[in-house]
Formats: sequence, structure tokens, C-alpha cells
Amino acid sequence: MLQPHKQPDKGFTLIELLIAISVFAVMSVMAYGGLSQIIENSKHSKVELERLQAVQRAILIISRDFTQITKRGIRDEYGNTQPFLNASNQLDYLVEFTRNGRRNPAKLKRSNLLRVAYQLEDGKLSRLFWPQLDRAQAMEAYESTLIEQVEQVDLRYRDNAKKWHSQWPPLDAQQQAGGNPPLLTAIEFKLELKDWGEITRLYQLGL
Repeated sequence: MLQPHKQPDKGFTLIELLIAISVFAVMSVMAYGGLSQIIENSKHSKVELERLQAVQRAILIISRDFTQITKRGIRDEYGNTQPFLNASNQLDYLVEFTRNGRRNPAKLKRSNLLRVAYQLEDGKLSRLFWPQLDRAQAMEAYESTLIEQVEQVDLRYRDNAKKWHSQWPPLDAQQQAGGNPPLLTAIEFKLELKDWGEITRLYQLGL
């Protein structure tokens, strides 16, 4: 009786294996490249989002401070009287002023007023505040960095005659309005960032 003819077992030839390995290697490289790009894009998006949040947080704090400026002068650590807002070329700060609206969630026995200053140093815009308005000699300010990568900060001050000044009180304050000091009606805050460019805010004051 004749035995049925058996077909020989078919397997991959060496050439077929090499081709398959090559195709798999190419696809793996492409997949890894795509995954690597997705990871890099995700990291970049995270950095950009954190930067956006930092800028928004800084602008929010600045706006809260400047919209709550109040006319309350202080005595500094040397016992000298300082105006409610001081922004002259002789200061270590860009501007120093008194604001109201200080939060007091613990219901402590303290004023709702706060003395605040802004300082630009080494590309960092910092906010300082003192625990009390009238300062003792040993009293130091609390300092926190608002935002980094700052190129420049410019402030302008508008008086009740709609004239802009680069500092406050103005140099010619006594000569204006027949010897009556001018009134501060608005402040322009211009922030220039390395990555975001220029951000300008105008704050109207109801003093």
C-alpha cells in the first residue's frame, strides 16, 4: 500500500529571518522616536504650564497690592516719617507703600494694614512686607520671590493733573498747584519678561 506523500515542513529561511528582524528593528526605532518625542512634548508643556501659572500668580498678587493702596504713612527704623507711597531713586526698592485688606484668618489683634515693597535683583522680582507698619530698628522684612526671568520693571505715577511721573512723590511736588502737593490717581506697572515679553497693568486709585 502506497504511503501518502508528506510535504516537507516549511520554515523561515535565513533571508526571511533577516528581513523580519530588520523590519522589526526599524519599527522599534520609529516607535521609540515617536514615544520620545511625546515625552519631550509633555515635559515642555508641563514647563510652559508651570511658567504660565507663575506669571498669573505674580500678576494676581501685584494687582491685589496696588488696588488696595491706602493713605497711611509710617515711621521707618530710624524714626523718620515716610509717605504712604515712596518710589524714589534713593530707595533700595522699586516702590514701597501701605495697603489695606490684610487677611487675618486667625482673628489676631493686629491692623488690617500692611507695608509692602517690591525689589528687582538678579532677574528676580521679589515682594517684601513688614509685620508692623511703624518699624523698630531690629525689624526685618519677610521676602518672597514672585517671578524669575525678569528683564525690567518700570513704574509710572499719574497725578490729579493727569501728568505722569517716573517717581513719587514727584521732584517738583512743592511747585505744583500753588504749593499744594499733587494727588496720586493711577499707577502703571510694566513688567518685561525674557520669555513672555512685556506685560502692562494700569491701576486706578481712589485715594
